[in-house]
Amino acid sequence: MKRFLYCFLALMLAMPVMAEDIEIRFDQLPEKARKVLVKAFPDTKVKKVEMERRASLIQYEVKLAGGIKMQFSKDGSFTECECTKGAVPSLLIPSRIRDFVAREFAGREIRRIEHDNKLFEILLDNGDELSFNSSYRLIDIDRATSEE
Repeated sequence: MKRFLYCFLALMLAMPVMAEDIEIRFDQLPEKARKVLVKAFPDTKVKKVEMERRASLIQYEVKLAGGIKMQFSKDGSFTECECTKGAVPSLLIPSRIRDFVAREFAGREIRRIEHDNKLFEILLDNGDELSFNSSYRLIDIDRATSEE
């Protein structure tokens, strides 16, 4: 039992060593990611591109001028876009979510979209967070609290 415990602890201590962030060139991104960036932000300068390795997970993070951050999966599919100074480009937002926000939160900008296969999370410029399922149906609203 002690041997198992020591092996387990050694493995847990080694895990952070296996994590690394490597700065790469734009042309080293998967082609799918490069196409999304060029289409969504055609005139925006790329400031930094990193490949993040965590055990068996590989993802890419791209920082652009103007406070824009994009994340991509190993195959180049976009998983997150955050715009601190403006709206997420509409081509990155599924039309049903975009239409819902325009109808129910008129005048609000989407500042962040994050998604995986099961969930879309949206952050609006007023701090409200909306969660949608994979069928683009609203499942939760986390309203920002205003300080008075």
